[in-house]
Amino acid sequence: MNFIFSLYLFIFSFFHEQPIDLNTRFNTGQLIVVTTNSWNKIEGKMSVYKYKGNRWVPVFTKIPIVTGRSGMAWGKGLHKAELNRGKLKKEGDGNSPAGIFHLSGLFGYEDIRSEMNSMKVDDRTFCIDDSKSAYYNQIVKSDTVKKDWNSAETMRMKSDVYKFGIFVDYNVKPAIPNMGSCIFMHIWSGSNKPTAGCTAMKESDILKLIDFLDKRKNPILVQVPQSEYSKLKGMYKLP
Repeated sequence: MNFIFSLYLFIFSFFHEQPIDLNTRFNTGQLIVVTTNSWNKIEGKMSVYKYKGNRWVPVFTKIPIVTGRSGMAWGKGLHKAELNRGKLKKEGDGNSPAGIFHLSGLFGYEDIRSEMNSMKVDDRTFCIDDSKSAYYNQIVKSDTVKKDWNSAETMRMKSDVYKFGIFVDYNVKPAIPNMGSCIFMHIWSGSNKPTAGCTAMKESDILKLIDFLDKRKNPILVQVPQSEYSKLKGMYKLP
């Protein structure tokens, strides 16, 4: 009888699990939602919300974005680990990570005036994508640490794509080798040109987003295909 009762409680809790209030769980007052029409679709839309009056209120919506060349794949973030099934992100796969992630700061070629912490990058600033490095998925200055990597991404591009950028806390604390690294939101090269795994948009749109973001409100990114967003909407009380 005890076994049957325990099984009943498990089944009941599984199907009657209470939704997670994103605002309460992560103490966030800012929500950025990025969706595409399918896992392999490159083009998508971004909508931005603020929490006011116990609900998510739109600030600006349907901003065009592009994702990685392979679309999206589930990855390590703030969402429930059991969601990471099926298409999973790996290092170098060209997928943008799907899931829920904290936005931890900004970077750019010049100083950025913002309510977020920011980093000015130069030709000595690198993001390490070598899984064997002790600095995997970290931003380092090559003149301040001993090099132990064979592969890294320069943060001072010859183009303007990293002129303004936002750090996405994907696969952090600690970074799991080969699960993917160096994920940002930044300026796109064009409306039909994908990234290597980041989320990109027009310069004017990322400036709007940067102006909106406030570290005191713990901004959160929810980034999934539309079919998955429909599922997460009830699970996390999303708009």
